[in-house]
Amino acid sequence: MAGEQRNTSSKSNENVKNTVPWTQTWKMTALKIAFTGASLFAFYGIYLDGQIRSKMDGQVWRLPAEVYSRIQSIRLADKLSLEQVKQLLLDNDYRQTTLVAAPGDFKIEDNTIVLLRRAFPFPEHPEAQRVFRLRFNDNQKLAVIEDLINLKAIDEFRLAPKLIAMLQSGEEKEERLAIPLQNYPRLLIDTLILTEDRRFYEHGGVSPLGIARAMYTNFRAGHTVQGGSTLTQQLVKNLFLTNERSLSRKINEAFMAVMLDLRYDKNTILETYLNEVYLGQNGDSQVHGFELASHFYFGLPVREINLDQIALLVGMVKGPSLYNPWRNPNNALERRNVVLRLMLEHQMIDQELYDTLSKRSLGVQERGKIARNYPAFIQTMQAELRENLGENREGRLQGARIFSTLDLKQQSYAEQTVINATAELQLRTKNPALQSAMIIADYKKGEIRAVVGGTQTNYAGFNRATMAQRQIGSLVKPSVYLTALTQPESFRLNTPLNNRPITINVKGSPPWQPRNYDKHYGGSVLMVDALARSLNIPTVNLGMKVGLKKVIETQQAMGWDRVKIPRVPSMLLGSYSISPYDVTKLYQVIANNGGKIPLSTIESVNDRQGNIIYRHNTEAEQVVPAEAAFQTVYAMQQAVERGTGRSLQENYADLHLAGKTGTTNDARDTWFVGIDGENVTTVWLGRDDNGETKLTGASGALYLYKDYLKRTTATPLKPNKPNDIKWVGINSYGSWDCYSPVRNIPVWANKNQNFCSGDRPEVVEAQPGGAAPIIVQPAQPAAPQYIPIEDAKPAG
Repeated sequence: MAGEQRNTSSKSNENVKNTVPWTQTWKMTALKIAFTGASLFAFYGIYLDGQIRSKMDGQVWRLPAEVYSRIQSIRLADKLSLEQVKQLLLDNDYRQTTLVAAPGDFKIEDNTIVLLRRAFPFPEHPEAQRVFRLRFNDNQKLAVIEDLINLKAIDEFRLAPKLIAMLQSGEEKEERLAIPLQNYPRLLIDTLILTEDRRFYEHGGVSPLGIARAMYTNFRAGHTVQGGSTLTQQLVKNLFLTNERSLSRKINEAFMAVMLDLRYDKNTILETYLNEVYLGQNGDSQVHGFELASHFYFGLPVREINLDQIALLVGMVKGPSLYNPWRNPNNALERRNVVLRLMLEHQMIDQELYDTLSKRSLGVQERGKIARNYPAFIQTMQAELRENLGENREGRLQGARIFSTLDLKQQSYAEQTVINATAELQLRTKNPALQSAMIIADYKKGEIRAVVGGTQTNYAGFNRATMAQRQIGSLVKPSVYLTALTQPESFRLNTPLNNRPITINVKGSPPWQPRNYDKHYGGSVLMVDALARSLNIPTVNLGMKVGLKKVIETQQAMGWDRVKIPRVPSMLLGSYSISPYDVTKLYQVIANNGGKIPLSTIESVNDRQGNIIYRHNTEAEQVVPAEAAFQTVYAMQQAVERGTGRSLQENYADLHLAGKTGTTNDARDTWFVGIDGENVTTVWLGRDDNGETKLTGASGALYLYKDYLKRTTATPLKPNKPNDIKWVGINSYGSWDCYSPVRNIPVWANKNQNFCSGDRPEVVEAQPGGAAPIIVQPAQPAAPQYIPIEDAKPAG
């Protein structure tokens, strides 16, 4: 018995021993699983926290470069009229009001304008908003500028430029303007929190009460009408997650929202949200942030929009596509008024203001006004950025501010001219394939004011202003005459040139017989008249005397260093092709008294901290003598007064414009370059297929220039006469008469030289330098009958 008890006892002990390890094993396994889960959860939390910190503590976004229009100033020295100042303010999106209360407001009382100038980070240093009072005299001219903040009189002040484009880096498809929290209107912030997340300052990133309220509302409605996500959750989804609708994404969103709220203060989260929220689509790019959305929909900074416009933007947060004011205006209007009703219910506005605001139209601007205008100018600017900033420009341009040279008014006038005047010529000539391009540049600074690449001015395609290589014809002639005039001991504007038909034999090529456009010839003609009337034979004779090599060297020094100029006699009549942009380079030097300044679309590029990345150099390099350039401009003025551009005299004689027409063989290309007191304007008109235009430079491109002058306010041309230039009298027969002149022309020569009869330098046919021998001889048969200069018709 005892033995059996011992055996039973022994078996029981063994069972106990066998049972305990299983219990302990289960507990240990559970602990291990819990520990592993906690570790994984912790590591996942650390991973997510690293993602959050990496984004929030570093560069949150790859900000695009902001491109601004030309910075304009209001100066006493310009003697602007009250109407001119008013128009300048309106052009820069200032608002005429009866009470100056917000930046961008101005009012007019009697002979006074009071305005609140916007703050802006100008290239040299940022400037705060200022209140200015402008007083005008009895003649309505600006007489006094007063700074009412600093209580002092000043000579000038700058206006903040307009945002005209945004340049993306790499493959980025997002656009935004990130601004500090303090620059957002308090009313917008309060309205956003009221509409989207009323407990934003109370919850810890996730609001259980908000989720419960949304579930209840959706249950009563029978479908989803309200979301329970906080602003913090929305920010997490936009910055770190996708729009995928899944439980795992919602869990991640909530978890990261709590972590974000623990790591950063509410103001940081709110500022990031205001700059991140998606509010629409601009072409293939997304519009993010209230500041950019304000520019996109209203054309104004968010600080300057009205209360009803604030309500519209806040309302669009719920569904930017559904409430798009252009695509779905009725939905947008209804949603805006819902937000206004919320503001009324929470006593942010009263009943009277609600009634007024809810009856207003949406007030949005024309669709797509930002980042899609001026494509030809932007293309030209991007090419300049590539050339000057190199391959690493994308990184350097992130968030940069590019201050361009674009003049909004001149660009608008140029676009209107290219569209309307070209259409008129298409109808007149029954030639619907006509195209045109235009470039306007300030020749004293080398700054490009406008670029139009074709009649489809909003199409970023083939930019004819910079990309089209077209024969220039007679546009080359001023450079030939200027080259000769750099040698005053041999050539002056009163030097006679042979105007008889000639044949030029070049070894290995057929004989070349240039002809005057009008088929009229004579014995001789003065240089000034030959250029004014765009005569071919005298130009060829002059170029051969000077030498092709010398002419090409001058052209290259003036900016055609990358142009392939053939060293053959026909180059003297523009037998080769270049772009309107390159044409403008050469004429900038002529207009600027021989001073070359590289053309630029950029004044400066600054990073977000205000440091200068790139600045355009406006110092002129004297590449040809000022005296030669001055005489060339004078001859071009004669072309407008009595030569190929004389149709300008009918309405613009008081401007004393200089100009040059150009027509190529079979009228395939027509050109005109006009110079006023500030700008050189190049116009090309032709066909992309190189077909006949049925027009000349005078009837084609010059027609566009006249249309442009009707729209703009040009400055009279008053060239600065160098000291070594003397005025010489010329009689009606084209010879000198220092005592009874019929007209005067400028002559550059040594002080001891006699300018009167008997001191005429002879022009003989020459053999220019070069490997191929060139022989100049009279054409057969004999020269045609002499035609007096006064009776000859101007060439094209």
